[in-house]
Amino acid sequence: MKQKEQETGYEKRLSVSNYEGTINGKHFFKMALARDGETLNGTLLSTFKKKNEVFGFIDKDDTFVLSEYEDGQKVGVLEGNLLTGGELKGTWSTPDGKKWFPFFLINETN
Repeated sequence: MKQKEQETGYEKRLSVSNYEGTINGKHFFKMALARDGETLNGTLLSTFKKKNEVFGFIDKDDTFVLSEYEDGQKVGVLEGNLLTGGELKGTWSTPDGKKWFPFFLINETN
C-alpha cells in the first residue's frame, strides 16, 4: 500500500475572515484572510478587479505584515494592526516604500 493510501485524509480547515474597506480613504478593496497560528494568507481584490495573493505574519500583539503578489511579482506591502473590533488598520506601500497610503478594513464575516 502506498503512503498516500495509508493517510487518513485529514485536512486542516482554516476559517476565512472577509474584510471590506478603503485605501487612502477613497479606493475600495476587499480582502479574505486565513490565519494559522502566526501565518496569514489569502487574497486581495482591488478597485481594478485584480485578485492578488497576500501572505505574511501576525504577532502576539496582533501586528501584521503582509506581502501582496500579482502574477508572482511582489507589488505591495501591508503593515498594520488587527483591532479589538476585528477591523484591520494600517499602511499599504510599494515594495520599495516610495509610495504609501493608509487603509482601513471592516470584518464582514460576522
